[in-house]
Amino acid sequence: MSNNYINRFKKMFDSINSDITKTYARLDKQNSFIRNRKMPLADIVLCTLSKKGLTTSMELHQYFTQKGAYHMNISKQGYLQQRKKLNYEVFSFLNQEYLQDFYNSNEPSLWNNYLVFAVDGSKAEVSNSDENRAFFGECGNNYSRGEVRALVSGIFDVFNHFFLDLQIDSIKTSESELAKKNIYAIKKILPNTDFIVVWK
Repeated sequence: MSNNYINRFKKMFDSINSDITKTYARLDKQNSFIRNRKMPLADIVLCTLSKKGLTTSMELHQYFTQKGAYHMNISKQGYLQQRKKLNYEVFSFLNQEYLQDFYNSNEPSLWNNYLVFAVDGSKAEVSNSDENRAFFGECGNNYSRGEVRALVSGIFDVFNHFFLDLQIDSIKTSESELAKKNIYAIKKILPNTDFIVVWK
């Protein structure tokens, strides 16, 4: 494992514990994640990132076992209560911090001095709720209501194997519009970088 890789993860851990991350993580309430709790913000973020699709209780058990904190006993209800206070945008913020650190180093692989990104869109099924149906739309016909679907567009670094941005919108949105949002997001992450985008 390269030193650059290890150093980036150390920086990421420091970033998770920083005041600016706490600001991003707060959802409406200014006093969230201030008091010392059994499961502070860093643990909530890291546990969420390390999820493997198990039950919440098993995820918590595995997280604290891998951390070496065998004595920790957090209830599923306590964890979910804390997670409700978490602003999902904190993950975008941390991802952007990590990517900026990588692309400002000498590590990225280039093609003729350019970064090469590929953009592609796809339809994805989402939870069948009235709110989702109203926002995302459905793939139905004149005879029956269809599944609730969203349009998803991602931009991928071909040589460095990173997904840099993902956009999700209504099924009625055009792929080109979402691709433009992908490219705009890249310009915010890498404002002074030359790149080529391949749009499938």
